[in-house]
This record gives sequence, C-alpha cells and structure tokens, in this order.
Amino acid sequence: MKGYFVALLELLLFFMGSFSIRKTFTQLQTVNKVTYYWIMMTVLTGIWELAFLFNYNEVSALSQELIHDDNHVWTKPGYDLSYILPWNFSPIFYSEYGAWADREYMSHTDDWSRIIEGSHCSQCALLALFAIMYKLWGNHNNYLIALSASMGTQLMNSFLYLFAYFIQERDQQNPNYNNAAFPAGNYLEKRSFMWVNIFWLIMPFFIINYYLISNIKSSKKPGYSLMEDYNEQIKTIPTDLYLL
Repeated sequence: MKGYFVALLELLLFFMGSFSIRKTFTQLQTVNKVTYYWIMMTVLTGIWELAFLFNYNEVSALSQELIHDDNHVWTKPGYDLSYILPWNFSPIFYSEYGAWADREYMSHTDDWSRIIEGSHCSQCALLALFAIMYKLWGNHNNYLIALSASMGTQLMNSFLYLFAYFIQERDQQNPNYNNAAFPAGNYLEKRSFMWVNIFWLIMPFFIINYYLISNIKSSKKPGYSLMEDYNEQIKTIPTDLYLL
C-alpha cells in the first residue's frame, strides 16, 4: 500500500486508542477533549522522535533517495501493515520531511534537527506523559504543573525552530536556502509539509490560555476564597518539602 494510506491508518489507530483510554479511565474525562488528544499526540510524537534519533542514518539515506528519485513517501507504494507501528512509521515520516521540508533533517554535519527533536522528546513529550499519569493518579496540581511545563516548552521549541528556519531560508550556505533547486514559495507552499508545524505552535498556545482563562473564571465565582483554595492545594504537598 502507499504511504498516505499508512499515515491515515496511523492517525486512525491513534484516535481509536486515545478514545479507548479516555473511555476506560474516568479521571481523564475531566480533561477537555482538545487538550486530552493533543497531550496524547505529544506523547506519540515523542515516540516518533526517539525512533528518529536512533535511526538517523536510515532517515538521511531515505531522504536522499527520495530527492534522487523525485519521489514522495505518500505516493510511493510497497509499504505493509508493519509500518503503522510508531517506530517503523517514524523513519518514513521524517525522510519525507527531510527531503521536502527541512533538509537539515538529513545532514551529517549539523546537529540542529536532532537538538530540536531530542529536546521536544525529553521535555515536551515526557512531561505530557507525566501529566497523563498524574491525572490518572488523581493529583490535579501535579497534572497542571506537568502540563504547563510541557506546553510551555513545546511553544518555545516550535517558536525557536520556525524562526531559525526562516533565517536558514536566506542563508546561502544552508541546505534550506530558498533557490531553484529547493524552492519554498512566498508562503512555503512549495514546501507544504512545513505547515504541519503550525499545530505544534497553535495547540500549546491554545491550551495554556485555556487553563489561564478557566482559572480566572473560577476565581470570580461567588463564594470563591483564595485562602481556602490555597489551603486545599497545600494539603497535596509532601510534608518533607516544607523543609526546603
């Protein structure tokens, strides 16, 4: 089957699996759906990123092959069902991205792509996993801390990555330089796969603001007491931390 069908199956299984987990554990049903599914997507992305880091040479070789053949993973036939496994899907996903979106993802002389993916995996994805675990354990305060850290680092990671990319487009020494051999277009329409990054910029921004606004609204409810809220939260802090 072709690559686009593998991608559709990957997304279908992701949503089905995430839905089943949320249905099974009632604690997760208190998280709004947009936030929940994005947390789960961040965790899945972390698995893809880990596979990318461990299979970097394979990704680079596949990217070069796609460029040489002027081909795309999405229209290329020959994939079987094993490619829906995240660690098998990752190399073909990143090879397409490296060939037609960001060619630093196939570079052997520049570690920038691995820094970006590694930092997202070790911070954003891991903290997103912690957020889910804390929610399952009923520790709402730690859930909020982990989620805030995850989404905050994700927003900054994406912001820095995208602006660095725009600078690279104007650098003649950079593989992402906008030229006839690798055109970008006025709005990256010729490197359309780059547009996937908009989700990693907008979604954390939305989630952070959603919780900020929700907390502001809660504080304005009749009978709300900041001191009572503080006293409830302080009960969840381990007593040994009082010594710090």
